Amino acid sequence: DWSVRLMSPLDAPALRIAETNAKRTRTGVWHSYQPPEISGASQISGTVVEVLTGDTIALLPDGEAYDSEDKLIKISLASIRAPRGGNERAGRADEPYAEECKDRLRVLTVGKPCKVEVHYERDIPLGDATEKRQFATISVKNKPDVGEILVAEGLATTQFHKDGDVTSPRYDELRAAEAMAKAAKKGVHSEAEYKKKAINDLTDPKKAKAYSGSLMRAGKLKAIVEYCFNGARFKMLVPSENCYIMFAPNYLRCPQPSPPPGNKQGKAAEPFGDASKRHARLTVHQRTVEIDCTGVT
Repeated sequence: DWSVRLMSPLDAPALRIAETNAKRTRTGVWHSYQPPEISGASQISGTVVEVLTGDTIALLPDGEAYDSEDKLIKISLASIRAPRGGNERAGRADEPYAEECKDRLRVLTVGKPCKVEVHYERDIPLGDATEKRQFATISVKNKPDVGEILVAEGLATTQFHKDGDVTSPRYDELRAAEAMAKAAKKGVHSEAEYKKKAINDLTDPKKAKAYSGSLMRAGKLKAIVEYCFNGARFKMLVPSENCYIMFAPNYLRCPQPSPPPGNKQGKAAEPFGDASKRHARLTVHQRTVEIDCTGVT
């Protein structure tokens, strides 16, 4: 693998096919080859409920009732590295194009039925613990590999795997897409200085009241649901107005859901609070919706 990167990406697939066939037939040096073990199913169909990062989704498998967050499966794109998002608490800023990559994956997948082919698993460190993560190729409708789209548009890159590591079967196609994105100087390969777009945050009450008039005069607006606090309170991004707002439907009250993990001071959940929040996550979270602002409190 280290030397195949010195070749033209167009010449590599023939070698990869030959190696795959030798592994399958356990020929020569592959006489004792064992395919990677996967703890769950290698092929999964389901609906994408949330895009967590530019290369990781939360999937609800077909046939499963969304009655618990534990029903969601976290899946990352195989052999893909998306720019990492920042962490305010740690003082770490977003890497360039992190938001653009995540939003593109959102547009491609959220709310859509997809097919997942799992290729390998890795133990991902999460604080003091580790999480077993599945890495896969994700296809949606007529798009056989959404990861390749991200790479081709310069929003993500291919992973540098160690020799002997399991990779995506489409690794060479991904590298070819990356070579074309580099040649075109798209996205992360651009020589131009990256400038993150500043978005006006109207979740602050004083700002919300100051800008409310223009939002109400605008009539129907397209918005993206960024976060669901409960079944009827959302944080939204309004692209045309370049602002974040807190939004609640008129005359509707939903019961209080459980506090987020790690929040020990939050109020206990009211009956059906978690169910109403899951309903909102399944139907509007990260979707593009139409809103009509009629007032501010």
